[in-house]
Amino acid sequence: MLRHYILLCLLLLTGCGSGAVVFAPPPPPPDVSALLYTHPAAVFSAAVPRNWARYEQNTTVVASAAFSAPGEEQPSVMFAVVNAGEPLDSAAFATFLDRYQRQIRPDVSYYTEVNRQAMGDGSWRISGIRNNAGGFSQQINTFIQQTGTFLSVIDVLVSSDTARMNQLQQIINTFTVNTSAALDSTDPNALSFASTAAIEFLHVTTWSTLQNVFFITGEVANRGTVQLTDIPVRAVLKTADGLPIAEAVDTVMGYSLPAGGFAPFSLRFGQGQPAFTTTFDLSVGNSEWQSEPDRVIYGQDELTWQDDSSFDADGTMVIEGRVENLGEQPVLGLRVVATIFDAAGNVIAAGYVDLSAALNPNDSTPFRILVPDMGGEPANYIINAQALPS
Repeated sequence: MLRHYILLCLLLLTGCGSGAVVFAPPPPPPDVSALLYTHPAAVFSAAVPRNWARYEQNTTVVASAAFSAPGEEQPSVMFAVVNAGEPLDSAAFATFLDRYQRQIRPDVSYYTEVNRQAMGDGSWRISGIRNNAGGFSQQINTFIQQTGTFLSVIDVLVSSDTARMNQLQQIINTFTVNTSAALDSTDPNALSFASTAAIEFLHVTTWSTLQNVFFITGEVANRGTVQLTDIPVRAVLKTADGLPIAEAVDTVMGYSLPAGGFAPFSLRFGQGQPAFTTTFDLSVGNSEWQSEPDRVIYGQDELTWQDDSSFDADGTMVIEGRVENLGEQPVLGLRVVATIFDAAGNVIAAGYVDLSAALNPNDSTPFRILVPDMGGEPANYIINAQALPS
């Protein structure tokens, strides 16, 4: 008994020494349980893991939300709802399905339908493939349903991970629509404006010049509600194994991209497309980028223009015209941007010219943009002009 007592004291003394190690309990794991999400306009709700990021749109005619798992930039599921104003009968609903798939989908220019299946509740599941700008394809399941006068679309990114697919199935099974919510009636075309991010790439094209210069051209769309300025764009060329082998960085053409606006970009690889390149990543912004939403940029409210196009003997496209200042203040740093499209709507070239002279109210000035290289046969183009305060 004495010996046991001494050992106990030694253990107690050891535990009470100044160098004692205290083992703190491990922190609890993050809470990843589902949380009922309700759209700000109360149009719909769904139970989504509480640690998933979301991007939502809340306009008078479109309610949408896209959700991304932690560490993933691309959303795995998106909900979008509009109010058609009146219920659609079976024939009208079938017509809407065709119209949505062929004309309205936001990704219609790079999407291919594979099959359709009628569900027991009156909705439809449509499987398709997105051929993304980076040279890779993704399978998308689209669910379209009607609840009263409301039309709903759910896009689900198909994964090879069974656990992820089960998780997504649970999410979409909790989706409910509140038909008493205040959502103005509109043409279903409004669903084309549903977006998964505040900034999107559109109409991206890759092409090479006769001198083997490789280009990636396209447009950036601002789906947010505030102006974006001096937007950096970065492209990284990769091998089939995902290894980066070249990159190019530039800014979107124009001083700013207003809410709901579009602007072109053109990324140039002077040494051509490296061997073994199979895909590429496009990204906007960087750690140093700071947009200035309150910066004063004059645009279509203050400037108007006329333009015409022709071709030189060497095949260079020439866009000429005049810009007039309709505003009440003189402007400086006039920048005129041209975006050239092929018949499929892809951006096959872009360019701009800066005019240094000040432009007083009611005055006009000529401009001339040269586009020597293009990635296809031009079908149309658009012009945009911006300027800075004097």
